[in-house]
Amino acid sequence: MSDILTKIKNSVAAKKKSTLAQTDLQKWGLRGIQLRPYQLDGVQWLIQCLENQQGCILGDEMGLGKTCQTISLLVYMSGALGKKGPYLVLSPLSVMENWRNELERFAPSLTVLCYKGDKERRAEIQRETDTQDFSVLLTTYELCLKDASFLKRWKWKVLVVDEAHRLKNQNSLLHQTLTQFSVEFRVLLTGTPIQNNLQELYSLLNFIQPSIFSADDVDSFINSYSKVQKQPALAAELQSILEPFLLRRVKSEVAVDLPKKTELVVYHGMSALQKKYYKAILMKDLDAFGNEQGSKTRLLNILIQLRKCVNHPYLFDGVEPEPFEMGEHLVEASGKLSLLDNMLTYLHKGGHRVLLFSQMTRVLDILQDYMEYRGDVVCPINCPTNTALQV
Repeated sequence: MSDILTKIKNSVAAKKKSTLAQTDLQKWGLRGIQLRPYQLDGVQWLIQCLENQQGCILGDEMGLGKTCQTISLLVYMSGALGKKGPYLVLSPLSVMENWRNELERFAPSLTVLCYKGDKERRAEIQRETDTQDFSVLLTTYELCLKDASFLKRWKWKVLVVDEAHRLKNQNSLLHQTLTQFSVEFRVLLTGTPIQNNLQELYSLLNFIQPSIFSADDVDSFINSYSKVQKQPALAAELQSILEPFLLRRVKSEVAVDLPKKTELVVYHGMSALQKKYYKAILMKDLDAFGNEQGSKTRLLNILIQLRKCVNHPYLFDGVEPEPFEMGEHLVEASGKLSLLDNMLTYLHKGGHRVLLFSQMTRVLDILQDYMEYRGDVVCPINCPTNTALQV
């Protein structure tokens, strides 16, 4: 694939070593955050990509601040270059609110428009854009596909795609739709730039730099680097190809000063109500424990029911007393919730913020009722793989 290397050499200038200071970004409009040294390096890299290329992939490991680095790039474009937008940011619905909060906090000079809602609400927003300017339009992949004709009206200075592995298939509708947008510079954010195979990586490269990574060359690229894990020379060549377009850092390399995650398992007892139903579940299917044939499904179901019981007995229909009213019974019915109630009271006094995770969405429903009963503000975040409640 020496032809790709030749194209890169001829069309992409080598990145110069330069230092970007926090004070520079503050001068251009960055507020409310002190970037770490590696994040400043990342912003500098994004700026150099902006000057030399059609796009890039910021592939930092999750938790290293891809969002704030990207916002810093927009601040640079607006404050230093005078390109005040419009910028288009696509994200999953589950993190859309986080994007808006961080844009408003770190870049208050940028006007953010959240494009979401039902068909009538989106039509109202579309009418508002006829008379109201914005710097950043924030929306989801799904709405981008539904209302592509509306979003194609603008010539976007920057397109940011969060969780960019959604573009790993260059034949997907999202990939094909976004390539039709008028965009000066494309930024893909993903913590997993290489998930499964080279074809997915090439799809991302084709999206950000089609002049070099042509859709017609995908098979040649895959064949050339299919044995990259076994041949060091091939690995070095592939690294040379990716270096101008992909920046990947991991916590162990750049965030050594961050405290390590500490896991503490806290054991608790069950309430009288939980013990009652726990015993009933076991006694009902007692014969399943001694029968090897055909009992796996029954045992699995028993385990699920027991998990529900130790979380909160109100997960079972008919257990919560009528009339359904908020009260201390919600806390007292579950040993786990009673312990959590004490822990949250202690953490709240210390001014801490808390994320509660559960694999059961109905548990989060109970927790939300509990928080409202205690008068706390919560923000539920529900998605297929991670379910959380922000307190």
